[in-house]
Amino acid sequence: MKWEITETKHLLLEGNYHISFKSLKSENWFLHLSEKEWVDMPDLLLAFIAAYDAAGLELDKDFFGRYKKAFFERAEDDYVVAINDAWNKKCYGNKLLMTAVSIFRPSELCIDDLISHKKTHDSKLTVTYS
Repeated sequence: MKWEITETKHLLLEGNYHISFKSLKSENWFLHLSEKEWVDMPDLLLAFIAAYDAAGLELDKDFFGRYKKAFFERAEDDYVVAINDAWNKKCYGNKLLMTAVSIFRPSELCIDDLISHKKTHDSKLTVTYS
C-alpha cells in the first residue's frame, strides 16, 4: 500500500485517500480503513505512526489498542472469506458466486465439510449474512 505525508498536512493513502492531520484522532481510522480491501494493515500502522509524528501527536496505548482491534477484526474477516473460498472450491465445485452482499456459510460447517471431504451439492445451504 502506498502512502505519503503531504506538505498540506495530510496522510495520503494510495494517491487519493486524504486524511487531514486535524482528523487523525477524531475517528477510529484503523477500524474504518480495515474494511477496505486495498488497505495493508502493517503498512497502515507505519503510515499512521509517521502521520502522528509529522502532526506532533503523541502515540499512546489507546492508539495501539485501536490498531490491534482493527487488525484482528480484519484478520477474522479474511479468515471467514478464506474458509468459504476453500469450501466453495473443494466441496461445491467452485459453483457458488459470492455477491457483493457477502453471503457466507458458517466457517465451522465449511471446516467440517473440508475435513470429511464432503461434496455438498444440496440446494438447502445454510447461509449467514456478515
